[in-house]
Amino acid sequence: MNIRIPALLTGILILNACANITPDTAPRPIEDVSADNAIPYPEPDMQSQIHQLGVEITRLEQHIETLETRIRQLERRPVSSRSTRSPQPLAAASDMTANSPSASEESAPPSSNTYSEALKKYRSGNYAAAAELLKGADSGGSGSDNDRNSMYLLMQSHQRLGNCESVINIGRRFAVRFRSTNQAAEALFSVGSCQYQMQQQDIARDTWRKLIHSYPDSPAAKRAYARLQKRR
Repeated sequence: MNIRIPALLTGILILNACANITPDTAPRPIEDVSADNAIPYPEPDMQSQIHQLGVEITRLEQHIETLETRIRQLERRPVSSRSTRSPQPLAAASDMTANSPSASEESAPPSSNTYSEALKKYRSGNYAAAAELLKGADSGGSGSDNDRNSMYLLMQSHQRLGNCESVINIGRRFAVRFRSTNQAAEALFSVGSCQYQMQQQDIARDTWRKLIHSYPDSPAAKRAYARLQKRR
């Protein structure tokens, strides 16, 4: 009898403990948790957004590189495998351009008569008309005296019109193509003057120094030296 008492007392205590549990102390189900009390998802900071954009840019660059590689592969393929057109359309296309002037004909150097006419326009002050007549002379043609004079007159016409970019481009080519002529020194002086006028003073000084070194006895070199001394 005494042996069963502790077990009976233990059972009574457990029953009393269960009876004292109230609904407020019972664990709440997960479904009852309010959405307002949920942990907010952290928003990415500026550094994270920049990193993500960098990843996207890298991915796009890799995609572009893949496409460019594919294009180069296609360009290297034989013409027969890239084109399945019949020769008839090609013949029709050639017929369409048979009567049109070619690119070489359009940019052909002016003749001696054209140069003479352009020289008259230049001397009368009509520099725009002279430049228009000599527009095919900017490369020096075959290197003949007429082509050389035409190219030099074209540069002078652009200089009178204030087209410094044209003067620089034509003058540089002239100084290389006809370096053994006296006009090459004058062309370099004009190039330096236009560079200085375009706020490229350091480049202009380098051009004038090159002129003095290459053509020390030329009148253009003396003028270039004077300009360098004046602008120190």
